Amino acid sequence: MRYLIATLGFFLALAGAGHALAMPDCEVQRCFFLPALSGPPPAPTATPTVTLTPTRTTVPPTATPQLPPPSFNNCQTDPNGALAPNYPVRITGINKSAETVTLRNVSHLAVDLTGWRMCSITGNQEHPISGVLAPGESRTFPGPVGFIWNNASSDPGALYTPSGQLASYWSD
Repeated sequence: MRYLIATLGFFLALAGAGHALAMPDCEVQRCFFLPALSGPPPAPTATPTVTLTPTRTTVPPTATPQLPPPSFNNCQTDPNGALAPNYPVRITGINKSAETVTLRNVSHLAVDLTGWRMCSITGNQEHPISGVLAPGESRTFPGPVGFIWNNASSDPGALYTPSGQLASYWSD
């Protein structure tokens, strides 16, 4: 096997432009013996490939809030607002001076508001709501002709399902 004799000066000479290369004197300088390459360069060796296998992370389903037992009483009594799960529809705003109610579907399914009741508790009156709310949709419902929301004092709102369960409660 043939060897190249190299010193630090040899490598520095390669880096500099226009310098002649001289054979080092290994008795004076420190020499490194490197194998000389003859013939074609060796074939590259295969680099191991790491393959990542995707894994599926299972997220446990979020529990659907449970509605309380039916308690609708023709908007006559103040319900226990703490029982309202605010699901599947939530009252997100009541503008008493404009006589509007804003509802939002917080579920992943469309909700048909047929038979639902939106109550002004202090006034013991129903605010009209209708139609279908798509998942995530919010809609503002205008009130009837006349006034049902008490602007001078507290007038909470309660939203009931067709079966009379308190779905959402708004306290002002």
